Amino acid sequence: MKLSLFELCITRPLGFVIRMIYNLVQNYGLTIILFTIAIKLILMPLQVKSQKAMKKQQKIQPIIAELQKKYANDQQKLQQEMMKVYKENGVSMTGGCLPLLIQMPILFALYRVIQRPITYIRGVNFYDDSVIKSVENIVSQMKEKFPDVIGKISTMSVEQIQKSYQIQLSTWADKLGLGGELGWHINFNFLGLDLSGVPSKSLVAIRTGDFSDIGTVLLILIPIFAILTTWLSMHISQKLTQNPNVKQNDDDPAQSMSKSMNLMMPIMTGFFTFSLPSGIGIYWIISSVMQILQQYALDKYLDQKEDDFVVTIPDKNRKNGKKRR
Repeated sequence: MKLSLFELCITRPLGFVIRMIYNLVQNYGLTIILFTIAIKLILMPLQVKSQKAMKKQQKIQPIIAELQKKYANDQQKLQQEMMKVYKENGVSMTGGCLPLLIQMPILFALYRVIQRPITYIRGVNFYDDSVIKSVENIVSQMKEKFPDVIGKISTMSVEQIQKSYQIQLSTWADKLGLGGELGWHINFNFLGLDLSGVPSKSLVAIRTGDFSDIGTVLLILIPIFAILTTWLSMHISQKLTQNPNVKQNDDDPAQSMSKSMNLMMPIMTGFFTFSLPSGIGIYWIISSVMQILQQYALDKYLDQKEDDFVVTIPDKNRKNGKKRR
């Protein structure tokens, strides 16, 4: 079996780390929380760099406000002069998004790990003949004893099941009393939530009035909290880039981008955490909470380093060095 570079360099190492954590705590939800905290701490230097950029962007806003007054009737010139200010001071309009962009490969790899917990958390090789036979046996017994539960998955190949339905395989093995024997048991119960389910299932249960499986119904809380924490994190980031003494103007491309991100990110978060495995939502919530805590702590720290943020004013007629504020 030939592995991709992404699998070798990112997915497998993350899977190994998650397996080590799970072996210690024996709980799926707690494993993802501890993993997320570890990732955020590792990425802390990027967060520091990003927040320094936001602090400098805040300092630049009085200059931007002056330019907006000066070139109120010449939008093209205004854009050119604002770009000069950003370039002169080494401020990127997307600098605040750097930690998010870095986390995207981690999120993609984590999705694969979460989708295939028997492979990555339990270390099972699905290309082994004995494992293939175990899958076939589970499918056969599920078709016989729980046909309504297995549904259309009963017609799928072993390869299809191992790629996309390992969470179900783990729960089915437990349902048939084979989880311990095969070593496929995973503790998906976390604070009353059944993390083996997808939050979209909770909507079906609520719509039909079926509250018999409360652990599944409560999964609706995951996308709700994910949206709220994402919005709060983005809102705090925007506040950190705004100078309270300067009236905001939509002509500033940095501010326009920030507003767009504040709208799009919660929408995207809601879609993903509602339709993907519950573990993704747990990761998203804890990541946003950590982001909020880091933002507040770094903001307090950087406020004490006020003199480090010197702003340069570009002036094409200057002769004796750079103007500074």
